[in-house]
Amino acid sequence: MNLPETTAEKSEPPRISKTAALLMLIIIVCLAMLAVFANLQRFRRGDVEAVAVRPAASPTPQAQER
Repeated sequence: MNLPETTAEKSEPPRISKTAALLMLIIIVCLAMLAVFANLQRFRRGDVEAVAVRPAASPTPQAQER
């Protein structure tokens, strides 16, 4: 039985293009900047957004005349 010859050279894994790598890097940097900006805004705001809930005054019932 003849076995196929195996080459001693290993095949290299497929490489990503420079354009795709640059695009992914830009996206990651933009997301990181967005996260930092959002956290800064949250800390700057502090407790400004305190919500006070008051029940609405119920109207006095009036007799219905017919």
